[in-house]
Amino acid sequence: MSERQTLSTGSDSAAPSERPEPPIPRFAARHGNTAQITSAVVAAIALIFVAYQVWSIRANARVATARQVYMSYSESLLRYPSLVEPDLPKLRADPEEWVRYKNFVAHMLFAYDEILGVYDEPEWRRSFEEDVRFHLPYICGDMPAALDDTYFRKMRELLKKERAKCARAAPKS
Repeated sequence: MSERQTLSTGSDSAAPSERPEPPIPRFAARHGNTAQITSAVVAAIALIFVAYQVWSIRANARVATARQVYMSYSESLLRYPSLVEPDLPKLRADPEEWVRYKNFVAHMLFAYDEILGVYDEPEWRRSFEEDVRFHLPYICGDMPAALDDTYFRKMRELLKKERAKCARAAPKS
């Protein structure tokens, strides 16, 4: 029995001194959190870049659409010169021409509505004032004010301003 005790005592004393070396940490264990944080930052930057691209494409599309609509309006000026400076009694006498004229004015207002949505500059506002002055009798007398709600805020404000000119110019009875 004493040999057993000696053997067991000998093995007990040798165990504490023979500690195994800890394993060398792998790359993922050392840099795992750093990699996750870096991935999150890169993903956030990519998301911001994608959002900017979407915004930029949308802005470019609005500009292109506004230009197309205005070019279409400019083409209608050349196609229907009699509607540019209209003779309203003559137009009213021909139902087909009257409908064409009402659509011409709606097209003009829509074109300026689109342009002012992307280029709200004094030059465009002045251009609008020049074009609309020939159509004020129609806008003030025949075009329902409720139709102003079909346009964006800037155009509604301009139409309100133009209608106010009509009210001032109207003869008082």
